[in-house]
Amino acid sequence: MKSTDGAAHISYSNLEKHLRSYESHVPPNLQDLESLRLNDTPETLAQRKKNGKAFLEKKEVTSLVEWKLKHGTYRPNLAKLVASNTAKEIRETTKSAFAIYEADNDDYFKAITALTKLKGIGPATASLLLSTYDPVQVPFFSDELYRYLHFEDAKSKGWDRKINYTMKEYKELFSKLQTLRSRLEKESKQQVSAIDIEKMAYVLGKEATSSTDPPPKKRDAEDDQEALPPPPAKRRKSGNEVAPPSSKPKNPSWIATDIRRVEQVRRKGLSGPPTYDTLGYELDKAYIIKKTSNRMPSARSAWGEKAMRKFAEERRNTMRKVEILGLNKHENNISPFDEFVWCAKVARDLGIAYHLVGMEEFEEWKRRGFSVKEGELERENIPEEERERISRLASGSALRKGSKHR
Repeated sequence: MKSTDGAAHISYSNLEKHLRSYESHVPPNLQDLESLRLNDTPETLAQRKKNGKAFLEKKEVTSLVEWKLKHGTYRPNLAKLVASNTAKEIRETTKSAFAIYEADNDDYFKAITALTKLKGIGPATASLLLSTYDPVQVPFFSDELYRYLHFEDAKSKGWDRKINYTMKEYKELFSKLQTLRSRLEKESKQQVSAIDIEKMAYVLGKEATSSTDPPPKKRDAEDDQEALPPPPAKRRKSGNEVAPPSSKPKNPSWIATDIRRVEQVRRKGLSGPPTYDTLGYELDKAYIIKKTSNRMPSARSAWGEKAMRKFAEERRNTMRKVEILGLNKHENNISPFDEFVWCAKVARDLGIAYHLVGMEEFEEWKRRGFSVKEGELERENIPEEERERISRLASGSALRKGSKHR
């Protein structure tokens, strides 16, 4: 990207130039959805606001999600998950979120958080919904916009920068965008909306990536936060989920890769650069180095007592999870994979990453009124591809930064 197009230097005239080419990057078959997102929905919300309270109908939300998926990276399970919300849930949740934002425009964080109570709605999709209520100030957390605003950061990887789709990242994006808006408005004496900057970033991102060979496809964090879609079709499989001891199947390639990356963490040390696992999550350097050291505790008896206490606590937590999920299971019939499945269910419903699910999240899941369909979490009812995906999420989850699986 040219330095004159960077967020710190771009002029209003260059902004206008890129906006004029935006339409050329929108395929003809997406024009209707484009109009719905940029024109129809904001106008409808403005009218509802005049009539009392603004809200979104289920059809409007699912259409916006369809636009998001076709405009960026397609994740089929996200659409299904969003569609599982009832019309009443969507209407009441969006009405509440818009009311929060209307009461205090600076309190966008609470409005975004309110929207994420809907199934399948993470920070990125929530920002899209709120941006239709206020297209001028509220930016959509798009890949191109985030990477554009961080393009000039010292450790940036440009258009390949990794995104975790967290609220922290959205706050950074929001702040940087307002700074850019303010500068351009001051220089041009014209209104510059969040939509304008988003569209410009989309143009720059598309032009940059279309001029180079596409990088290898990687799964990103939003997959886990919002929809948890199936993994890419091209990958090695490990065979049976639980193989007989005599068969001794080889470990999947991703397990070996994660082991190698743990070794990389050890070689780099605490002051070294970040290392990421095969799913793109940053590994916790301090935790890994501490746990893989060769030093044994001097007081072995104390260490053993601590281990037993931890084991007892884990067993209590397991049975509490059974109670929360409403399952009919005896503690002797619960396998580690069962708990992997439960954790994936809670992560999907809450719209958060797998490794961020601990007991507090299970309690939050219950508080929000989620439920389990009969047989939904039984191994025999889970497709093999889904079982492998869950195993991938569980593998090494304790090593990820911020993990609650320790």
